Amino acid sequence: MSPSPPRVLLDERRRRGILDELDARIDALGPRRSLAADRDRATSLLALYQREAEGLPETARVAFALGLHRAAEAQLEAFPGNLFWDFDALAAATAAAAREGDAERAAAEVTARTALIASLQQLFGRRTAIHFRYVHDFMYGFDWAKWVRREPEARRAVGPFEPAFLEYMWRRGHELLALIANDDEKYPKLATGHPRNPFGFSREPEEEERLFRDLAARDLIPVRAWERHPAPVWDRPYQEARAERAAALGIASRAR
Repeated sequence: MSPSPPRVLLDERRRRGILDELDARIDALGPRRSLAADRDRATSLLALYQREAEGLPETARVAFALGLHRAAEAQLEAFPGNLFWDFDALAAATAAAAREGDAERAAAEVTARTALIASLQQLFGRRTAIHFRYVHDFMYGFDWAKWVRREPEARRAVGPFEPAFLEYMWRRGHELLALIANDDEKYPKLATGHPRNPFGFSREPEEEERLFRDLAARDLIPVRAWERHPAPVWDRPYQEARAERAAALGIASRAR
């Protein structure tokens, strides 16, 4: 069942306040990095709300503010060690959904979509056996591009933050949990507290940052999440290119 749109209408001051408070919590963890070439700092949630909510009906504005907060708070909780915090593309896509159809229906869609995004953060993050360290593969479209490449004719028109892909990710997360429970070779059980790395190279923070900045500079990021309206590109061999760049940068092989 999809979540209902918010019934308690927060006034504008309170909406901005909850986003500002969450911004402060994110900033307390360290630099709010961006992959944008023209700035070091990712756009704040408050700035995203102020920009994207302009012109939205009141009910949709409330749903958008709460949804943006819900998704970012879930990311903060599930991935406290995440390095890059570009939410521009996700915020713009969510605001676009808030403009579709009548205000009540749009608010319900935004609420359902952001609830699913928040649930995905929790599913793939540190509180479950999956325990990925970063949410970069989701936010920057690596997971999405891999999904589209499997059935391009049916999937190429589906955006990286649209329900069809999000629902696939939900199913995929539960498939991973089943593999882990059976101590799969690629997805084995982990020692408590250890983040998972299914890649063949190290993803320690310094190396992850260096690799992702290199990929962004070479236009090897499927979704330029630091842009409001990126043109996602799925038909490039991103996984292979990522491994090649890790080797070229001298990033060590993953510890076994």
